[in-house]
Amino acid sequence: MPFTYTYTARSARNPEKVITFTIYEDYLKVNLTGLLDKVPDIMEEDQRKAAIKSFLANQSGSALYKAVERLSGPVHINDVSPNLEDGQFKLTLWKRLAGLRLAPITLAMVNVDNPDAAAQFIETLLERQKSAEVPDVFAGPLDYWITWIGMLIGLIVLVRWPRKDKT
Repeated sequence: MPFTYTYTARSARNPEKVITFTIYEDYLKVNLTGLLDKVPDIMEEDQRKAAIKSFLANQSGSALYKAVERLSGPVHINDVSPNLEDGQFKLTLWKRLAGLRLAPITLAMVNVDNPDAAAQFIETLLERQKSAEVPDVFAGPLDYWITWIGMLIGLIVLVRWPRKDKT
C-alpha cells in the first residue's frame, strides 16, 4: 500500500480559509478546500455586492493558486521547503521544467488553528523527504534555471567582449 498522509490547515482568524495537503508516495498535492462551495452563497444573497467583495477579498489568493495548481500538478516532496514559526505555517513549492527548478510558489497561513498538527505534518514531510529519491538533475545552484541563464549570458559577454589589438 502506498504511503499517504493528509493535513488540513485552517486559519484561526478566518475558518473559511482552508488548505489541504496530501503526501502520497514521493509527491505533495495541494487542495484548496471549499473554494467553489462559496459561489452559490453569492448568487443567493440579497446583498450581492458586499458578498462578492468579501468572497474576492478572502479567496482571490486561493483562486490564483488554484489556477497555478492546475498548471503545475503535484510537486515532488524534495521540492518543498516547510516552515512553522510563531503559528505561521509556510510552504515553498518549486515547479520544475525539464528537470530544473523554474519558479517557487509560496503558501502561507498566518495563524493556523492547530500548530501541533502543523508541526506533525512538517515532521512527517521531512522524514518522507529523507527516504524519497531526489529529482535533481544537478546539485546545488545548478539545479535552477536562473543559474543556467546567468551562465549563458556570462558566456556570451565573454565571447563578445571587445578585444584590444596589440599593434
